Amino acid sequence: MAPVLEEGTCQRLFARYHTFTRRPDPRQAQHRKAIFETFRRVLGPWLPQSKEARILDVGCGEGWLLLFLREAGYSRLSGFDLSAENVSICHQLGLNFVRRFNLTELADFEKGTLYDCILVVDVLEHIPKNSAAGFLSQARGRLARGGVLLVQTPNMGCVFGLFHRYYDLSHEFGLTEKSARDLFAVAGFAPNGVDIRPAWNAATALGRFREVYLRLLHALIFLAEDSSRPRIPTKNLLVIARA
Repeated sequence: MAPVLEEGTCQRLFARYHTFTRRPDPRQAQHRKAIFETFRRVLGPWLPQSKEARILDVGCGEGWLLLFLREAGYSRLSGFDLSAENVSICHQLGLNFVRRFNLTELADFEKGTLYDCILVVDVLEHIPKNSAAGFLSQARGRLARGGVLLVQTPNMGCVFGLFHRYYDLSHEFGLTEKSARDLFAVAGFAPNGVDIRPAWNAATALGRFREVYLRLLHALIFLAEDSSRPRIPTKNLLVIARA
């Protein structure tokens, strides 16, 4: 008899990711205003100008970003997630195009379609490090001419980086500004096609005050470091990459 392999920790978590992680529920409208404002601030300047642009949300979760894009007027949307529970929530929200799919097979998703924008928001850190460059290379191959890949991922150069690295049980690795640039180079992106920026995301006055505090704290702590010190203080990095 062949041995029975135990179901892995992450597989158990992904099966009911929304339930286990207790993330805000997009079916409850009271959460939307602040979360949509966060998306506008972090991603808004980099989204396609044309509302007819093809946009793919990789690892779309419960559909938050797709709801934001739909409200903003984008109509040619695609998305997928590994969690069956998340896909079910998306369908309940009218995002019936969302499919259950594994991002490591991105090259096979909607074959023949090229996207003007591919969003990988709070997803890259869930991929085993050894597979990250291959995934990004697949994403590069799915961009239309002039298309952009937007990646948000925890910033290990942030003074709270370790907290956010281990906040989610399924996080596999984290990046600094330097290692992010190295990873995208390994994945085939030209250095002059990659821009790494802070992901300032506060949507309230209190949040803006915290951002000022974080800037000061970051500067103070890294006074002891040499010229290699991280320049970006935010808990997440925003990587804007063009093929």
